Amino acid sequence: MRTTTVLATHEAEALTRLGQTVKLARLRRNLTQAELAGRMGVARPSVVALEAGKPGVAVGILLKAMSVLGYPERIGEIIASDPIGDDMDVAMGRRRAGGARAHVEAF
Repeated sequence: MRTTTVLATHEAEALTRLGQTVKLARLRRNLTQAELAGRMGVARPSVVALEAGKPGVAVGILLKAMSVLGYPERIGEIIASDPIGDDMDVAMGRRRAGGARAHVEAF
């Protein structure tokens, strides 16, 4: 079963910028999409989708591209700084997230 990710405009724009950044990094290294895909161990359409900012691209594809382009540590940097979460910790304290299982009745 395939699902469609519905993105807000600013989210779609962020994915487009991410794709453009990956493309620029690839071009700066004089790699074709096919060459990058080969080094990543994926098919060329995966690179095309990543560079186009398609929302269905797997996080693993992005991670592999960043690794091949020389930036595997950058994924962790995306969430390393969480000022909103830090502010919430200060204001409300840390709480355990309630899962869906908490709302399921036993039969």
